[in-house]
Amino acid sequence: MGPVRVLVAEDNAAQREKLTEKLNQQKHLQVVGAAENGVEAMQMIAEHMPEVLVCDMVMPQMDGFGVLEEVSHIEASHRPKVIALTALSRDDFITRAIGLGASYYMVKPADTDFLTDLIMSLAGQSADEEETVPEPAAEESAEQAVADMLLHMGVPAHLNGYRFLLRSVLESLEHPEQLGSITRALYPAVARYYNTTASRVERSIRHAIEMTWTRSGAPVFEKVLNYRAFSMDDKPTNCELIALLSERVRLQRWV
Repeated sequence: MGPVRVLVAEDNAAQREKLTEKLNQQKHLQVVGAAENGVEAMQMIAEHMPEVLVCDMVMPQMDGFGVLEEVSHIEASHRPKVIALTALSRDDFITRAIGLGASYYMVKPADTDFLTDLIMSLAGQSADEEETVPEPAAEESAEQAVADMLLHMGVPAHLNGYRFLLRSVLESLEHPEQLGSITRALYPAVARYYNTTASRVERSIRHAIEMTWTRSGAPVFEKVLNYRAFSMDDKPTNCELIALLSERVRLQRWV
């Protein structure tokens, strides 16, 4: 397989050039076009048929939401996966973007390594819907293993709930007994690590699960966790997801 074809849509010339340059430096990616507005982005999609579109949400002529609406009408076999990239970290914007079909919502500035991994993951899913989650390398750290699973599940990395969920799993791997007292032991431990409150940890993780469940649903959770026990009306609780992620790590001998 050749490099993943990527289209960048960004109205800020300096940011567009910088992002294009960084992505082109990745050996598995090829930026096939760089649009400065939504209208131009749609023209380039028709011309170059990218596999993934990295799209700013605030652009002239046609904004990112308009692009998402237009992309939704493209035949599925030629429809690019869309990563919404913006400085606006508003829940209503995130919900609207995901509702219009965005595969991921990322807040600027984007970490190139993370963005590259995300693009590769999305391209793989679009090419093969039966894709399985890659098995980890023996030397992979527990933190990277959990981060990879959260990435494949589609948990938005900009959410506090992502950080709290990642830390909760790591805490439960080191102190398994905390899973038996999640509100009295695990949440407070994560809260101390981030200098926040246990109630905020709990709420943020719940918010991250609900957002991810809305856009991904039971099949993605089951594929990543290798565990079939969910229905569309029965999303996992905080404790269930933390426990399943921890068990998945243990079974793969990552710790």
